[in-house]
Order: sequence, then structure tokens, then C-alpha cells
Amino acid sequence: MPMNNAKDLIFDFDAFTGSLNHYSHKLPMTPELRLTDGTKSFAERMGAYWFMDIIATEFLPLLSEEDYIIFIQITVDSDNGAVIIGTDGDKGDGPKILHTRNLNYADLPPNSGFKFYLSDGVLMLPSEY
Repeated sequence: MPMNNAKDLIFDFDAFTGSLNHYSHKLPMTPELRLTDGTKSFAERMGAYWFMDIIATEFLPLLSEEDYIIFIQITVDSDNGAVIIGTDGDKGDGPKILHTRNLNYADLPPNSGFKFYLSDGVLMLPSEY
């Protein structure tokens, strides 16, 4: 079912609470990234497996005991340029940026933003945490 706009997608994803399944997203020479029902649906419906590749290669290796969860946000501007930012959340002194990836083009709805959590090798929607 095609989405009319990003607002429909965000509303749809609010329905994901918890996840019964984990799906492997494994690239050669990288640790295994596991997707929840919500993040797998995001990748499929938005054609965004490229986003999962970026998470697996650039953000997953950053997980450590100190930063056991990474808060990830992708923001798409009106020209479909995008920025993906991963932070450690807010540990009292404000969020520390762990990694930033700028994209000249992202095939996601313009003027949209999506949030994810990465913990213990699992990428999830905030409502699935």
C-alpha cells in the first residue's frame, strides 16, 4: 500500500509496540544487524535497505559498553538531501554526537524525519524499545 506522505508513515509506525521477531541484515565483513518488525517494515515500505546498510557499516561498530544504545535520527530536507545523526542520548550534560552521515540524496519523503534506537545489535523504532 503506497504512502501518501511521511505523516501517514509516522502514524502507521506508532502502532508498532515491542517486536516478536528479529530479522538479520548481514553484510560481508560487518557485524550482524538485527531488525525488528517495525524497522523491517520501514525498510520494505520505504525502499530503505540502503539506510540499514549505513547503520550496519557506520553506526553498529560504534556500540560499546559505555554507549550501549545509540539514538539515531534521519532528517530529510526539501531537496531530498539528508543527514543521519547518532548520539548517546542525554547523560546529563547533553547528547554527545557519536557519528554523522550526510547524504546528497535520500529517497524518503522530503521534509521528514525518522527516529530509531540501536542497542545490542538490534535496530528498533522508539515505540518498540
